[in-house]
Amino acid sequence: MARYMRPPNSSLFVRNISDESRPEDLRREFGRYGPVVDVYIPLDFYTRQPRGFAYIQFEDVRDAEDALHSLDRKWVCGRQIEIQFAQGDRKTPNQMKTKERRSPSRSSRYDDYDRDRRRRHLL
Repeated sequence: MARYMRPPNSSLFVRNISDESRPEDLRREFGRYGPVVDVYIPLDFYTRQPRGFAYIQFEDVRDAEDALHSLDRKWVCGRQIEIQFAQGDRKTPNQMKTKERRSPSRSSRYDDYDRDRRRRHLL
């Protein structure tokens, strides 16, 4: 159970939430373990649809620990959720917008490889 040791903060990262989950639903479920300061469900910048995860911030880290131990891998709002302590800071909408949305295509990787190979051959 090493993943539960020494929590970095009082915020939980919750994976696999339903697209229909509302902040009020999560606040009610997690609020059973202590006062919840904030519930944040990130939306895709372009489609404005939920991204399938949420952040729940508690007033006290001990309440966050209790919620994690009790709700990890449990069914909440119709989905089996996974919980861990959040890492890093909350991203702004502009930070999410500038994140690259697509990975390089297979053909572009081969084009780069061929270009480099031709360049080495000419030297």
